[in-house]
Amino acid sequence: MSDSDDAYMKEQAEQLALHLRLTDGKSGYVEASPDAFHVYVRRKWAGKQITFWDGMPVEWHENVGTHKAANR
Repeated sequence: MSDSDDAYMKEQAEQLALHLRLTDGKSGYVEASPDAFHVYVRRKWAGKQITFWDGMPVEWHENVGTHKAANR
């Protein structure tokens, strides 16, 4: 990925985190990879999970540890 693609993917990951309300710094975060967005959350996600964002698949990782959910 080029730098502009990387910046775009990071921006989309931030937008997805805002959409999912994962902005408190401890309940979870979104990470962009070249082939998908990865959502890490501390608890089981209540409600319907998003499966695609901006044409890319979204992979969910639920019940991750506190440090992983805070991206430490």
